[in-house]
Amino acid sequence: MKPRRRPLALLPAAACLCAALVGAPAAAGDGVSPVATYVDPFRVQAQGLRATGVYLHVSPALFALDVRSPSFQMWGWGLGAGRYWTMRKRLAIAFGGFFEHMLWVNPYENSWAGKTLNFLRFGPELRIGASNERLFAYGLVRLGLDLLVGTPQTSLARMFVAEVGVGLQGALGKQRRLLVGVEPAFDVSVPAPWLLFRARAFVGVRF
Repeated sequence: MKPRRRPLALLPAAACLCAALVGAPAAAGDGVSPVATYVDPFRVQAQGLRATGVYLHVSPALFALDVRSPSFQMWGWGLGAGRYWTMRKRLAIAFGGFFEHMLWVNPYENSWAGKTLNFLRFGPELRIGASNERLFAYGLVRLGLDLLVGTPQTSLARMFVAEVGVGLQGALGKQRRLLVGVEPAFDVSVPAPWLLFRARAFVGVRF
């Protein structure tokens, strides 16, 4: 008894089936179902300022003046570093530490101060606000130690400083890793009666 020959009509159907089986894994590997355009949310990673990470800030331009005596003006620079978290849809928190050096040059010959006053400040900093991938708008709080160097009475005066302000920073570049920002704020040092308005511009990087 001779075996039955398969009809030639089945060959196109078999070729279509093989093509479908080969193409299905490739579509699923992109996170898209071959049946519908569903994207797996667990495969989507946060980008830019919506991604948790570490930051480093360098501030080459820091300006401050005493609110009660605007002629008392200072210039300085600073550093900052910490970690950045995102929660819910827009909430973002950044916590870290800062260091600043501010300089005042005495324009008067006979005064209580020396030729210069150096303010060395450091302590923790907290930023809380809202962010998307490119922008982070926030409130700023700093508490720390304020060391005043250059007074005739003592070579080192220890004070405490508290600062509140606001800020806006943006993420640039293809990977959103370059940071630029500005932070206007008020701070007060105790027991010395310093009451400063200050503006800080910075550049940074997000890791």
